[in-house]
Amino acid sequence: MARGVGAQILLLAAFTFVIVLITIALLVVFDVVPANEQGTKESSGQLAWKALMHTMDAGTLGGDSGSWTFLFIFLFATIGGLFVVSALIGVLNQGFGNLLEQLRRGRSAVVERNHTVILGWSPKIFTLLHELAEANSNVRDACVVILADRDKVEMDAEIANEMRGSKLRIVTRTGSSMSTADIALVGLQTSKSVIVLAAEDDAESDTIVLKTLLAITKVAGSHPLHIVAEIFDERTEAVARLVAGEHAALILAAPLVSRLLVQTGRQSGLSVVYTELLDFGGCEIYVKKEPSLAGKTFREAVFAFGTSTLIGVMTASGEMLLPPPLERKFESSDLIVVISEDDDTIIADGSGAIDDAAIAVTPTRSSRRAERTLILGSSQRLPLVLRELDNYVAPGSETIVHGETATQALDGLDMKTLANMRVTVGDGDVTDRSVLESLNTTQFDHILLLSELADRTQEMADARTTVTLLYLRDIARLAGKHVPMTSEILEIQSRDLATVAEADDFIVSNTLVSLMISQVAENPHLVHVFDELFSPEGYELYLKRVTEYVQPGETTFATICEAALRRKEIAIGYRLAASARDPGAAYGVLVNPSKRKALRFAENDHVIVLAES
Repeated sequence: MARGVGAQILLLAAFTFVIVLITIALLVVFDVVPANEQGTKESSGQLAWKALMHTMDAGTLGGDSGSWTFLFIFLFATIGGLFVVSALIGVLNQGFGNLLEQLRRGRSAVVERNHTVILGWSPKIFTLLHELAEANSNVRDACVVILADRDKVEMDAEIANEMRGSKLRIVTRTGSSMSTADIALVGLQTSKSVIVLAAEDDAESDTIVLKTLLAITKVAGSHPLHIVAEIFDERTEAVARLVAGEHAALILAAPLVSRLLVQTGRQSGLSVVYTELLDFGGCEIYVKKEPSLAGKTFREAVFAFGTSTLIGVMTASGEMLLPPPLERKFESSDLIVVISEDDDTIIADGSGAIDDAAIAVTPTRSSRRAERTLILGSSQRLPLVLRELDNYVAPGSETIVHGETATQALDGLDMKTLANMRVTVGDGDVTDRSVLESLNTTQFDHILLLSELADRTQEMADARTTVTLLYLRDIARLAGKHVPMTSEILEIQSRDLATVAEADDFIVSNTLVSLMISQVAENPHLVHVFDELFSPEGYELYLKRVTEYVQPGETTFATICEAALRRKEIAIGYRLAASARDPGAAYGVLVNPSKRKALRFAENDHVIVLAES
């Protein structure tokens, strides 16, 4: 009885068989089998069939005729059958109930092909699903399978609420991503990519990711998989690489967000540029083959595309050059790295005219000077932020850190390792106006506001960030000064409310990480692009004054591209200061403009370039 429905049905069949045998034996022993019209008695097989029918159907007894002994023997069979049928109905009812409960709980194996598997659940998942839906908008019957240690009904309800109107088919399963039995439910071998999300509210999130990677390797065996895994600690990367293999894409979330916070904290508008490049709406980065460029130098190839922006080359050996030397010639096996609206818009259609007269002959360059930076808010990534900031500021700079538990957050950081700045740390509530006024916030060159998530929901952390921004803006307004402020927002929904505080820029950290994961999941080559683009060494994205490249006034973007190439930089777009506060105009940012279109620039406009510094 404890072995399930199948065993119970077999038990009832055996009981029925026993009843049939007893019925036949009684009929033979008492010799009460009536003869038919021809005067012959029924055979043992016919008696067995008749006894079985009496057992399975109580109504059969009404049509019997014969001696009372004969009738009572079949009455015995019918009564026994009533117990069997009643028990069978109960067993089947229980079995179907268990099956439906199993389906409701998400414990059945999926039957899908060419689908995306997501292992784990975090606040990033809905941004990730929206991006996958956008990326697969032209794919018929696109499917995502999610395995998470949550109730299936709850997951389905949340997804249905968030993904209204989406054509993406989303299948959920309940289970642990660390269990090989549970992972076997999601069809790894037939998937096109596997995404492993880290649990943000778990101190052992990287350990969970590592065990998940081990389970994936065990289930997949020798079958090659495109794995994208999110980890927080840089020290975990080597072990994760050992487990997942050299071709797995590992997204280091904490260092990535810290680097973006520092970069955008020093360059207003940069987060909009990154968002534009990483989401599937507008322009994205593509890696594809372009045989027509064979024999051309990189400088020549830049102007071969009028509506796309060439930024790098991936060699046949897998080396990513972002960008390569300008005079390097393309080989037939090279892959181009290009920014374009879609993969079918990457056309070598030629660029616009170049106005040499408009190019700045002696471009102005801003000299580096010591800076004062204020960092508000305690965060686990605070040590990483300070290390990143130290790479960008000039020697002699000063940084003040203030937050609820800032001293505790920086216990593990050796301040002597910071070569370019002196750090002062203090504890206090950054939503208290008196604390902010005591810091003389208007005397700083930059203010960076981090989310304080400890023991709070993301919504509450974002609310505190907004309150602090409102206080900072009011203090600056009363002092008649403007201080560039960049804040970290966790939820994309909070950004619209936070813009009331008129901060110069926002980093929606969860969204940017989700965007990168979705891009790499759809295009494996992009992991090499992002490794180069977000590395502290080499080329990075900068917003520089347009006067460093061309004279203010009307010119073509092709002219700006030429001016940037003369400085060994790659121009990918621009930002108009007049629209810097307009969300409808993407805060003045335009990535990958047409090189032919005539543009008018003012002195305070900026060019977005890929440069070393």
